[in-house]
Amino acid sequence: MRRALRLLTLAVLAAAISCSRQNAPAPAEQAATRLTLDEVWSLRQARDFFTLRDRLTIARDTTSAAALYARGVVEHGMNHPAESNDALARLRRTGGISDSLVADAWELTMSNDLRLGAYAHGAAIADSLLSGRFALDSLRELDARNTQRIFHALAGIPPTTATSSGASLVTLVGGDIPVHVGDSARAYGFDTGANLSVLMRSEAAALGLRVIPAGIDVGSSTAHRVTADLAVAPRLRIGRMEFHDVVFLVMDDAMLTFPGGFRIPGIIGFPVIERMGEIRLTGRKSLAVPATIPVRTQGNLALDELTLLTPVKWEGRPLLCRLDTGAGSSEVYDRFYRKYRPLIDSTTTTAQRRIGGAGGIQLLPVRVAPRAQLAVGDTTVTLTSLDVVTISLVRDEKENYLDCNLGHDVFDQFAELVVNFRDMAVLLQ
Repeated sequence: MRRALRLLTLAVLAAAISCSRQNAPAPAEQAATRLTLDEVWSLRQARDFFTLRDRLTIARDTTSAAALYARGVVEHGMNHPAESNDALARLRRTGGISDSLVADAWELTMSNDLRLGAYAHGAAIADSLLSGRFALDSLRELDARNTQRIFHALAGIPPTTATSSGASLVTLVGGDIPVHVGDSARAYGFDTGANLSVLMRSEAAALGLRVIPAGIDVGSSTAHRVTADLAVAPRLRIGRMEFHDVVFLVMDDAMLTFPGGFRIPGIIGFPVIERMGEIRLTGRKSLAVPATIPVRTQGNLALDELTLLTPVKWEGRPLLCRLDTGAGSSEVYDRFYRKYRPLIDSTTTTAQRRIGGAGGIQLLPVRVAPRAQLAVGDTTVTLTSLDVVTISLVRDEKENYLDCNLGHDVFDQFAELVVNFRDMAVLLQ
């Protein structure tokens, strides 16, 4: 959300001064509109960018530490990484803020730098965060060191750029997106839920890409931990769009090979998809990207680092959901289950699901709802079956903020899924 500049004429300003005593807000009203660091911190931890955006709109101060922190978080969530970095730099210069807040500001800055391709700046920020000044828990330190490895590996690489010669309409191949990496034609997964694009190690070699050793610890949908290196494709083409200096995670072939011989040679992930400006998916059949990105006013999409989030309601109960074009079906997570366990247990049956990801297969206990109505944006979707996961899938419970994952069983009920990254909006139409 960009700042709006309000211009006042001298006459209006004089009138405002003359009646300021009469129009001054009451103390209770001032308290209601004033942001506090505790409030911003709480909304930040919940990834409730939407409520914080609304609070920031009505807050009267713009220079306090709380307002600058809120601005940094909201601009980050609304996909304005440069504006977020500016607010967070101003926050750090205010002085007198806690080390935990400084650490969080640096972590947000690192995420912004990854989006911007500001790898050298991100490396310096990561080095400062990991200098020993801050008491990071083991998982936060692991995440920071992973990001530090990415930045140092890419420090001499230009940021990813995109150009277009017009509107694109691309026919998907079994749900995969046809791409050209250099002069090589391929078809890869198309996954907004992938924080980075991915290649099998043998695929990177076949494409002639130089693998950059990085030793990145990669999270997966199973308990097994895997590591990855990096590669950079100088040129990648999709339809009439061309991308330069595209970063890929490079993983061992075994990590992307599943029972029955199913393999995932490559995935086009969020950083490439976001640079398209707006995508329009027709189920698993086609991808359209307009030549001119239209203005969207829904404001129902946010980013947590490189993860797309949207608010959803299940029969009136609010959920915060990931938008995941790489998922065949939707699922609700244990955070929501714990909140409504008696109700869910009384209306569902037990089952187990085999889930696969980078690292292998895992059996997952679920409750199965025979019918569920989900409100997404201004539309309602009815699912004939919805899994509710009953155990946590995250390593750190402090990061357990997601209520659900939206997949193709929702998207494919509509002619088109529209995701706009300029105005941060999602539409099902």
